[in-house]
Amino acid sequence: MTEHFDESPPETAVPADSEPVVCPYCGFELTDETQYRLHLGLEHYGSLTDDERDGFKEAYTAEEATLNRFRIIALGGLVALYFGFLVIYAVLAV
Repeated sequence: MTEHFDESPPETAVPADSEPVVCPYCGFELTDETQYRLHLGLEHYGSLTDDERDGFKEAYTAEEATLNRFRIIALGGLVALYFGFLVIYAVLAV
């Protein structure tokens, strides 16, 4: 078992009305099934079954697509903000 935590695992907050998903390898509590699959793949990949690895790959792909969409939207916002300030400067500097 590989442990990537230096001292102790980070604290997590599970909502009071839900049951935490507990990792069978290290006992780490996670809030939902997606986080559980990502944790298994990132921390215990060598110990996983083929079904668990497939679940990790699906969750990782979905998370990657969501992050890429966020990055594109954030970049577009920054570009719009930059050109907005540039236009305002050009109008006020004349």
